[in-house]
Amino acid sequence: PTRIPKSIHQFNSKQQKSTMAPKPPPQPADRDVEALANFAGMMPKTDGPLVVSYPSPFMFLSYPVFAANVRILCQKDSWRNRGSSSLATTFQFIQKTYAQEGVRGVYRGGLFYLLHTTLRDSLRIIAERSIRYFEGRSKNEANIVTSNGAGNTSTSVSGDITMTKKGYRARLLTKYLIDAVCYPVLLVSTRFIIVYSETGSYKNSIDEWRQKEGLLSFFGGMAASLLSTALDEVMEWILAACIEYCSQGTDVELADKVLLKASGSSVVSVLTSPVNHLGVIQRCQSECRGLLEPEPISELLSSLPWKGTLYQVFLFGGVMALNVRLVQWKIILQQEERELQDQDEHID
Repeated sequence: PTRIPKSIHQFNSKQQKSTMAPKPPPQPADRDVEALANFAGMMPKTDGPLVVSYPSPFMFLSYPVFAANVRILCQKDSWRNRGSSSLATTFQFIQKTYAQEGVRGVYRGGLFYLLHTTLRDSLRIIAERSIRYFEGRSKNEANIVTSNGAGNTSTSVSGDITMTKKGYRARLLTKYLIDAVCYPVLLVSTRFIIVYSETGSYKNSIDEWRQKEGLLSFFGGMAASLLSTALDEVMEWILAACIEYCSQGTDVELADKVLLKASGSSVVSVLTSPVNHLGVIQRCQSECRGLLEPEPISELLSSLPWKGTLYQVFLFGGVMALNVRLVQWKIILQQEERELQDQDEHID
């Protein structure tokens, strides 16, 4: 990322003294921006891997797009549509499904998708509270031992740091274990998008899959799904670190950070989309009726929409670069206004 030049943000002695003062409390506008960003799911999660955000209505609005992408990737003869997957193709599938099945068809599989989200988030909340409870007990016991000893504060500090690292690792491991436990519900919701109208019943379909392929078939594609989640988190962390690094010593407003985070998240989602597509297709591969026949991984990868992905990388990357440049110009203008105000005050 392009770092904002320090020469733009050199202050006079009066301004340097003001920067040493404590930060003022957040303004109402910043609180509104932060609340809106949290509501839309655009703020980074900084409190740990098990933190759960509030349910967003964007999930309800974006589900038809997700379902249409599943149909493009996983319906019979889908290999003809995978390579030409685009936003226009997605909306064509939504329109076609609505014309044939109505709203119920557009949101087919949404019940199990909502069940998966609810179950996963509930388990994360329980796990987070349990880990905090045991951490609190361990910290209290450590404080008691320190107070009864010779006052070795350095040992106590290093113990707290070690405990924090252990706690983060425990949360990260627990998160992926929860994702693995809840994965069969996600697989069922994905399969019902394309096969429910053919089999006629949720229970009959699940019984058929279990009897023909066993319980292990409900974990098909889990490795690709977990890998996609891990890549998203790594890329989001790198993006947040780059934004913070580039904004050091500058007056970047919260709204600008949210704008950069949103545009950067679009690039991240495009870069990790092939792995996500791979996981979605593997969920729907089975010898059962209505599902995709298993195919070699090489043929599957070659059928993915790599050309469209490349176009989207350039498109969203260009939008992000433009947003970065606009934020830089905004900071330059603000700095020039401050210098003019300081000159006027000095003349007076």
